[in-house]
Amino acid sequence: MSKLRLRTKFLFSLLAISAGLTAATLLVVSYSVQKRIRQSIREELTDSVRTYQTFETQRESTLTHSAELLANLPTVRALMTTHDAATIQDESANIWRLGGSDLLVLADRTGGILALRTGTNQLTSDSAQALLRESIKRGQDRDWWFGAGHLYEVWIQPVYFGSASPSNITGLLAVGHEIDNRTARDFSSIVSSEVIFRSGTTVVASTLHSAEVSPISFAPASRSPNQSSEPQELQVANERYLVTTVNLSSAGDLPVTLSVLKSFDKATAFLSRLNRILLGLGLLSVFAGGVLVFFISDTFTRPLSNLVAGVHALEEGNFSYPLEHSGGDEVAEVTGAFDRMRNTLQATQNEQRQLEERLRQAHKMEAVGRLAGGVAHDFNNLLTIIRGNSDILSDRTGMDNLFNRCVEQIQKASNRAVSMTRQLLAFSRMQVLQPRVIDLNVVVSEMGKMLPRLIGEHIDFSFQPESKLATVLADPGQIEQVLLNLAVNARDAMPHGGKITVQSSNVTINEVQAGKRPPMAPGDYVLLSVTDTGHGMDEKTKAHIFEPFFTTKEVGKGTGLGLATVYGIVKQSGGFIWVESAPGRGTSFEIYLPASSKTVAEAEAESRAAAIPRGSETILVVEDEAGVRELACTFLKAGGYSVLEAKDGVHALELFSAHSAAIHLVLADMVMPRMTGTDLAFQLKSLRPGIRILFMTGYADYSENNDESSKTQNSVLQKPFSSSSLLEKIREALAANSCEHAGEPKGVRFA
Repeated sequence: MSKLRLRTKFLFSLLAISAGLTAATLLVVSYSVQKRIRQSIREELTDSVRTYQTFETQRESTLTHSAELLANLPTVRALMTTHDAATIQDESANIWRLGGSDLLVLADRTGGILALRTGTNQLTSDSAQALLRESIKRGQDRDWWFGAGHLYEVWIQPVYFGSASPSNITGLLAVGHEIDNRTARDFSSIVSSEVIFRSGTTVVASTLHSAEVSPISFAPASRSPNQSSEPQELQVANERYLVTTVNLSSAGDLPVTLSVLKSFDKATAFLSRLNRILLGLGLLSVFAGGVLVFFISDTFTRPLSNLVAGVHALEEGNFSYPLEHSGGDEVAEVTGAFDRMRNTLQATQNEQRQLEERLRQAHKMEAVGRLAGGVAHDFNNLLTIIRGNSDILSDRTGMDNLFNRCVEQIQKASNRAVSMTRQLLAFSRMQVLQPRVIDLNVVVSEMGKMLPRLIGEHIDFSFQPESKLATVLADPGQIEQVLLNLAVNARDAMPHGGKITVQSSNVTINEVQAGKRPPMAPGDYVLLSVTDTGHGMDEKTKAHIFEPFFTTKEVGKGTGLGLATVYGIVKQSGGFIWVESAPGRGTSFEIYLPASSKTVAEAEAESRAAAIPRGSETILVVEDEAGVRELACTFLKAGGYSVLEAKDGVHALELFSAHSAAIHLVLADMVMPRMTGTDLAFQLKSLRPGIRILFMTGYADYSENNDESSKTQNSVLQKPFSSSSLLEKIREALAANSCEHAGEPKGVRFA
């Protein structure tokens, strides 16, 4: 077997040497011939440029003489003395035919156009006048004009009345020869090459198609007139050319260049045919040797080919491709090692995929949480001002009904905005819910007034309440959000119409039933079910519906946040949610909330029984938002307190140090410029260890549900706040035996 492997290597070496020698021979021959052809083409391009320069010299002499003859004609001299533009324009036709040029211009001595004749009628008098005056300004009697897409070589001759002196000039005569495709074809037939005339970077005449010329990038021509550039190689469409470029204009004039192109592929066509013959012979010999090598090495390469196929299958993600590793040779050992490595890689990849998915979900939630916190902080400051001032207005007496209705509408709108902000924070698990004893029938009935308009007339909505439904302890705004999201989700599942049924009932879950739905605990619950007749879901979809950002809708028609928000609200409310669905059989969401022993009337009575506390202590209010600061001070002064105001933490430290009397409590915002609320609390603690601190914040993220977090929660005033909630928190903080640590507590983040 060892001899076979050496023989195979030897045969492969012979094939490689044969192929290398054949290729090297072809490359050397091809390079030598191409070098000689390229040199020959360069010489031809140089001769072509010289031919054009000779032709241009002759034409310049002829047209200069023609311009002088026309300018000295008695009729032209007499015509120019009239200075009548109409007469000169009429007679210019005869002069133009007599001269036989492509362009004729008659102008006064300042360059003002009196008559213009061109073969195309596209060059306007204004353009010609601007070009003529530019030539006069530069003192050129031979110039290049480019206007309206046409290029002219122009000779300018003064028209004298009498002797040829500057004082006897009555006008100017200019004749021009147009450089167009006909000129290019004429010169191309002389030099047997392709020709391109350009004005700057604009191609004005060419023997090539415009589509082939437009993408060409030429090397810059020599700045000296009649000096050609070194030939360069260009790719035009599918053909290679050698090109040289000559500058036809003088320095400072309009840049006009001539490019002469010679096809390199046509010149080397015979070499290509020769290369194909030699290449065919070389391939034939290599093929014959390859056949011999194939039969000799087939036995050895078959297991290796299987291993290579397994590698390619692994690259495509196929970990189950069958491998052949029988025997004890080196290939079998490598195949066995690869199989073991493949199994290890598959296990590692599965673990990595799971970790990446969890990390991705964590990043999504973190991003939404940051967004919610930022919005809540700024928005809650505004809502605090709106709600607080509307409360002040509502307490005023003697106002008419219209004023009271307006204030009531402001309060309703601000309360709704507060509810929306809390819903956003609840989804991101950053909202401390404000639960109260509620009747779900009342909440659903109120929402039932809005839901039919939201879901559309093509969907039938019905509510089947239980007459004696138990109360639940929950945030009514969040329950409204649950109903809203479930209704929208059901509507999207019924694009052609259907029925949504909401039903409430009292249920008792025993241990057997709770065991079937962990982690549900036995007890009394209020069941709220939302059922639709839509297209339903399969088991795979049901497994992901409560995941954030999961959606089965088209791109742009769903964010995947609705059901995730529902799940978060239900879990934060101490409840459970289950879904029953099958393709074509609709969907039913069942929400179980623990029943409360209190009635709504008792809860409202307890709420009304609490009186607004008053006091006389001194409070230092630290808030960077002026509107919030002024509102808090107004509430505190109305409650009997003495108030000091500070716009930020630094200002608060200055007031605290300068105030000689006692300051009983500091009410500070958590997010302020220059110094945060926690930093301020730390500084005040160092100055006076017994100082009491009450924080204000737009949201709080409780990452750990422990006793320390609960105690910290009591020393935090949630924005937006009312007069009563502010005064109650003030009394709670003043009545505490000791203040909380000034630094940020463990497990709590404020913003």
